[in-house]
Amino acid sequence: MEVATIRIQKPAISSEPFKVSLSPTPELMELEPDSPIASEHELKLCKTAEGTNLTGIFSTLDNEEPSMEGWITHKMQCLPVYNTQYLKMKEHYLRSAKPPRRVKPLNHIVKNYKPVSSHAHNKDDCKRKDGPKMLSKDNIMDLLFQAFEKHQYYTLKDLQFITKQSVFVLKAILKDIGDYNKDPAHKKMWELKEEYRHY
Repeated sequence: MEVATIRIQKPAISSEPFKVSLSPTPELMELEPDSPIASEHELKLCKTAEGTNLTGIFSTLDNEEPSMEGWITHKMQCLPVYNTQYLKMKEHYLRSAKPPRRVKPLNHIVKNYKPVSSHAHNKDDCKRKDGPKMLSKDNIMDLLFQAFEKHQYYTLKDLQFITKQSVFVLKAILKDIGDYNKDPAHKKMWELKEEYRHY
């Protein structure tokens, strides 16, 4: 039975190696239709790299010691040609490697939701707990005096961050105990009035 055909093509440039291809016969490819093989292969002859250990070839006869026949100095690689038939073959093997999908009836309902650590109705409660608490005027003034003991000038935004109170409440209190600067050095900053200063 003929298995394959080898074609040797002479290169256009003498320095290039011969192009060798191997094509299986149609009879061989039809032997196992469920396991297709590539319709064309390329044979590449490679020389063994220098410095590597060579493989020896030995032969033996009956009741005789093995004799050295030679060394393997070249190796040949058989690679499938990248064409349409090869892509179809590769796709076939990838599909066959996937496990088949099966339908399995269930006797109970599967819960597919994930647990939630923070529910929507809890967000409002957290906002109420973490939100700014309204302090009395005396408590706010104590916080402001403590802040002005450290620094002479503050912006309204900084005072709001320190006291955690609204802008409207702070402005009403600052108008009583503070002065709003308009000079370029401390523009748009607040400082205590002279009667409240400790410096």
